[in-house]
Amino acid sequence: MGKPLHMVAGGAAVSLLLAAGLAGCGSTGQAQGTSNTTVTIGYENAPDPEAVAIEQHFFQKYMHAKVKLIYFESGPSALTEMASNKLDFMTTLGNPPTASAIARGVPLKVIWAMERYTTGEGLVVKKSSGINSLKGLEGKTVDLVQGSTSPFELDTALKNAGIPLSKVTEQNMTPSEMVSSWKTNHIEAAYVWTPFDEAMAQSGGKFLMYDQNVYKQAPIFNLAVVNSNWASSHKSLVEGFIKAEEAGVKYFYQHPAQAYQDMGKLNNISARAAKAQTTGFSFGTLQSEVTANWMGSGSGVKSSLVTKSLASAAAWLKQTGQISSDPSNISRYVDPSFAQAVLNGK
Repeated sequence: MGKPLHMVAGGAAVSLLLAAGLAGCGSTGQAQGTSNTTVTIGYENAPDPEAVAIEQHFFQKYMHAKVKLIYFESGPSALTEMASNKLDFMTTLGNPPTASAIARGVPLKVIWAMERYTTGEGLVVKKSSGINSLKGLEGKTVDLVQGSTSPFELDTALKNAGIPLSKVTEQNMTPSEMVSSWKTNHIEAAYVWTPFDEAMAQSGGKFLMYDQNVYKQAPIFNLAVVNSNWASSHKSLVEGFIKAEEAGVKYFYQHPAQAYQDMGKLNNISARAAKAQTTGFSFGTLQSEVTANWMGSGSGVKSSLVTKSLASAAAWLKQTGQISSDPSNISRYVDPSFAQAVLNGK
């Protein structure tokens, strides 16, 4: 498992996003894929088919290029690198960081919805804390990654429960810092994703809620995005990226035992733990990507669940003062055409 590159705390990373375009970020060589082309792909750890694609070297195989993979611990930290023209692709991005980047003028397009969270992210509290419900969070501090999916989900849950947001303190912390602080009894509540939440739950914790509990109001996806300027002249490379993601999904379903080994290796957990954690996600397939419950297709992109997830995240970011205005026509940033092209070529 790699180390974060230029790790920046979540809130700071979002504030550092630049409005400048990302044309020419990271790649050299001819416009389409050749053995001399270098492509940079940022990713986050997750027990999902992309971990399989990484371990099985599917990106190199299908993109026919030199692939540089860079690990990030959270989406907001990666966006600083994207704004600095150092990434061609970024994967495992939640919808709030993606919507924030769009609002700040970064030319991104969502090209693959990797998975939708069900129980893969949630609110975990110490059993000894006395917190047994969301109401019990009043006057307490919850640690999370600012600018990520976590405060979006927590705020939505608190509002649904009629709890004023001012009654709960949200403290910014990286996922690994949360686990460390948890084990030394410095924090008692955290909202974060797997495998970090699982580590805390197994160390004297319990779950109060998951993303699934606010699915209708705030659906959460892990998304893969590409620099739209770069993509316009690298169509075959983007399609190769889609093929690699699809190959990871196929391998996961066809060879589950090895797939869990691959997931475990990349995430530094056991294959058994990887298998258990995959139950927290609903994974996208090439066929599902162009349906209404994922990215949609044609005029249906405007009403797709991925577009809804970005729109709801943007509205929350605007309401909480993290962006000045909602991006107009956010469906323009959801582009299933590459997945459709690969599907048509089957």
